Amino acid sequence: TFILALAVTMALIPPLMELATRLSLVDVPDERKVHSTVVPRVGGIAMVIGVIVPLVLWLPLQAELVGLLAALTVILLFGAWDDSKDLDYRIKFAGQFLAAGIAVFIGGIKISVLPFLGLEPVSDYIAAPLTIVFLVGVTNAINLSDGLDGLAAGIALLSACAIGLLAYMGNGMNTVLICFAISGVIFGFLRFNTFPARLFMGDTGSQFLGFMLGALSILLTQKTNTALNPLLPLFLLGVPIVDTAIVMLRRLREGRSPFSPDKGHIHHRLLALGMAHYEAVAVIYLAQMIFIGAALLLRYEADLVVFGVYVGLFAAIVMAFAFASASGWQVRRDQIAERAPLSAKRRWLEWLPIEVLKFGIPLYLLGGTMAAGKIPTDLKLSALMLLVILSARLIWADRLRFLPLRVLIFSATAFAVYLINYDAHALSMIPFGVRVGMFVLLLLLLVLAVRFAQKGVFQTTPTDLLVIALAGGIGVMYEYNILDDQLAPMMVELIGLFYAGEIVMRQMRKVWNSFTIGMLLVLLAIAGRLVI
Repeated sequence: TFILALAVTMALIPPLMELATRLSLVDVPDERKVHSTVVPRVGGIAMVIGVIVPLVLWLPLQAELVGLLAALTVILLFGAWDDSKDLDYRIKFAGQFLAAGIAVFIGGIKISVLPFLGLEPVSDYIAAPLTIVFLVGVTNAINLSDGLDGLAAGIALLSACAIGLLAYMGNGMNTVLICFAISGVIFGFLRFNTFPARLFMGDTGSQFLGFMLGALSILLTQKTNTALNPLLPLFLLGVPIVDTAIVMLRRLREGRSPFSPDKGHIHHRLLALGMAHYEAVAVIYLAQMIFIGAALLLRYEADLVVFGVYVGLFAAIVMAFAFASASGWQVRRDQIAERAPLSAKRRWLEWLPIEVLKFGIPLYLLGGTMAAGKIPTDLKLSALMLLVILSARLIWADRLRFLPLRVLIFSATAFAVYLINYDAHALSMIPFGVRVGMFVLLLLLLVLAVRFAQKGVFQTTPTDLLVIALAGGIGVMYEYNILDDQLAPMMVELIGLFYAGEIVMRQMRKVWNSFTIGMLLVLLAIAGRLVI
């Protein structure tokens, strides 16, 4: 689900970017925006389609899914219309209320159990309008948080992972798969949206993320695991809800409409304090992680405790900005000296780690796949299809540039890592200590490659903070036996190999090299079992 959602999104984005100007799907800078050039805003269209495809293929068409898919169609149509024509807010609200109504009355997604009122569900006359208002509110909260490159997508990714984890713990596998699909399209989008962004998600994307996360948080607490505290959605969607509430209360206090635009959102205020773009995004990510951590820790606590902690976190954010404003606090920036170029004697540090990784990554994966026993037929067929597509992409590189090489390489990597971690024969043939040692060696080479890479080849971004947070979360889940013994190492392995593959591909001068040929051999080692 994750890989297909990622692949569909990344495959659709380049052609949609080509069509953006013709369809008037571009974001023009103005006094409220931080970008200074015209940017396509078609990422949301690719993301919605990227989620719909795997869900239609692999999830049973139950009432909830039918309602969500119908609502997503409305979000897509109204969102694309808004991105093209800049609709009046009343028309935007009409589309959002229509989508929310479909989710409630067709999908049966309702807030029936309320905090402080016990476990008895309330009447539908209360539940239905309350749910619709909540869904519309969350949709706009994520929409309003979409002010910096990677900000709304990163917040949504953290929320989707938290919802997916809690659903997994409650055996709600349909919700888990939807969260994986959302995570896949977000990663595919962030490939083009990390600062400085080449692409925006537009209202289509931000409304899609807000609506889906709102609906999933309701499903999680009201159906998947009713033992969870019903206030958890406020934590799972923490920063966007707090930001929207603060901004609207301030506008009302100033005698303005709560929907009037300004530059008073949290990300605007962090920039005004002197933070760089990536620093503001990273701070908001960290705040969102605190809310999510609180949700996980308080998931079974009493209503009063959960509400008290939420009010405390809300107050802490308000007080922090009030203190910064009253004291005139600003971020102080000292001049940071750039890394001096390597001497001629040490120039080998720039190229040797990359060259070793070019050979080392395919060899590591090839060893695992060759040691595998009986490979599932669907995996062999998938590898064969991927082998044909990757071969065509390398042979006709200029003509097939619309096929993302990274998606093909990462998919091949995922196939091989799955076999290494789940095939009993491969696990018995390769001692665990040998595997760990080889992987650690690859990671050390990756660190050297990043450290001594030429300027501009590889730069850390807020997206890296997301990946580090996810890796840390995997470690915590593994420690508490939430993930099984194979899944946690596999996910950490994938993260490391994806980063290593990324830096290798950034420095490839030709598409035919030891790395790409090695990845073809990895796929051949899997697909070749069809004739054995």
